[in-house]
Amino acid sequence: MQTKSLDDLRKILSEEIDKVRDGKTSAANVNAVTNATGKILSSIKLEMEYYKLLGKVPEIDFVKRLDAPST
Repeated sequence: MQTKSLDDLRKILSEEIDKVRDGKTSAANVNAVTNATGKILSSIKLEMEYYKLLGKVPEIDFVKRLDAPST
């Protein structure tokens, strides 16, 4: 599964939680996934803060705009 949106990211994290509960993955694997997730979210936050300083609204494909129509 490609991770193209925050919804995809949430699904992956949820699947990893399910795998831990079912004993189908290791804590190290889940740690790696959550670490990468944190880095992705940090980079999005940094980009949003940068645009805010410029007084602009970022167009980040990974993040759906709340006022954008659903597709």
